Amino acid sequence: MGQQGGMIIWHERHRFCGLCGHAAQSMEGGSLRVCGNPDCGTRHFPRVDPAVIMLVTHGDEALVGRQPAWPEGRYSTIAGFVEPGESLEEAVRREVLEETGVVVDSARYHSSQPWPCPSAIMLGFTATAATREIRLNDAELEEALWATRDDFASGRLAGPTRFSIAWQLLREWYDAEAGRDLARDSRDWTWQRPRD
Repeated sequence: MGQQGGMIIWHERHRFCGLCGHAAQSMEGGSLRVCGNPDCGTRHFPRVDPAVIMLVTHGDEALVGRQPAWPEGRYSTIAGFVEPGESLEEAVRREVLEETGVVVDSARYHSSQPWPCPSAIMLGFTATAATREIRLNDAELEEALWATRDDFASGRLAGPTRFSIAWQLLREWYDAEAGRDLARDSRDWTWQRPRD
């Protein structure tokens, strides 16, 4: 969808002022909408919702999960939206605990990526786990497990697509072991079932 798609959705959903209900006009090349009511004139800017996405490790293994809608064998990192009043690090700990039951010991910022859902920004973290027991606590994940590099290299597990921040997080972990190259070893990953 990209940034343009996110802006199109924003314009469709914000045709009217949220304060007085008057029609809002697109201004400044589409990056702003202004209420047409002269008594109001409120300026509306696109909203960006922060979400955290993290690769959690314990020893030589990485915590990955799969959503029910994904093809069998497809796994990715854990992610979720930041709640009001919550720091990013708190969101990392809460999301991992809520979705998998794993307690995170530490979290470190890695990178970010715009994510059109339609207006999110994914804030990537690496984290270490203090516990290993997995308990799925909500319906967001169908399965979660501790994966090894060999799970991905053999094709037993397929990971995220290369355009995603999840790929970047997984790749940094995978390539940290000598002789590993996720770009080379994952050339067969597609959105279909991986090799058995």
